[in-house]
Amino acid sequence: MMYATIVLNWISQLSIPGVGACVLVLFVVIFLLYAVLHSHKQSMELRKNNLYLQELISSCKQKLVKIDELEKLIPELQKIARLDHDVNTPLCVITMSLGRAKKLGQQSGDELLLNNVKDITDAVARIGEIMQAVRVLKTHPLVVQNKAHTSTKEIGQ
Repeated sequence: MMYATIVLNWISQLSIPGVGACVLVLFVVIFLLYAVLHSHKQSMELRKNNLYLQELISSCKQKLVKIDELEKLIPELQKIARLDHDVNTPLCVITMSLGRAKKLGQQSGDELLLNNVKDITDAVARIGEIMQAVRVLKTHPLVVQNKAHTSTKEIGQ
């Protein structure tokens, strides 16, 4: 407003009749154009910010849906994490029996039995490798954190 007062004082001091009024009108038009342009710029910025916020909200909603889906998986992951013990115990029995079968095959010279023992031993080793990968779940923060919420009775269900 201070600038407007200065300009108006300058215009009023012009000595040529009619020029002061023309300059005043020109000044008012320029001022109004500036005000409209400034208002339009602010409006565009608000629209841009609004669109950004809508996209952000949409993205957050999608992520929340995914989180809900993952949280539903936690009990199943806990069951899988406990499977290593449930599978390794029978594998130990099989491994001990294979040791006896191998010894028997060597004593009797039964190549067919020794080949079968080798095939079964390879399969047991592969199952052991698979169960080693499952063991990673036991230390995963989601499974460990939520372990208290799942009972061991749920394994068989």
